[in-house]
Amino acid sequence: MTDTPLTQASALPGNLLRRCHQISVAIFLRKCEAYHLTQLQYIILCALEEKGPIDQITLGGHTALDRNTVTVVIRKLEERGLVTRQRNPKDRRSLLVTLTEEGKRLRHAAEPAVDEVQKEILAPLGESERETLCRLLQTLADENNHLSRVPVRQVG
Repeated sequence: MTDTPLTQASALPGNLLRRCHQISVAIFLRKCEAYHLTQLQYIILCALEEKGPIDQITLGGHTALDRNTVTVVIRKLEERGLVTRQRNPKDRRSLLVTLTEEGKRLRHAAEPAVDEVQKEILAPLGESERETLCRLLQTLADENNHLSRVPVRQVG
């Protein structure tokens, strides 16, 4: 018996990564429902807490998100009072995004749920398999970063 085209396509690494991403998003949304956070919102909150006030383009570079996505995510966070935006005094064309105290509190409150997400995603694997998978995924992300539509840019 030979593999069918669907069987072959379903086993492609790109397709498996896509499926795993879908599963990851579903688990994240379920576990973080009480915080009304998406994965993108959470990574933006993390970046702002670590980097401090930064412009939206730099924020997108740190998080591998394109301008439009960053703008939409920031707008939603701003509507909730989790971040603020103001004109950059050093460059009036850009907006500085700042994490509010409420944003910081929410990120910290959601952290245990985010940890649970990671545990659930990795639950089918043994400890050494988890470490290997994470190491391999990091290598793929790092070594293929330049191929991304929106690569991570380490600035500042």
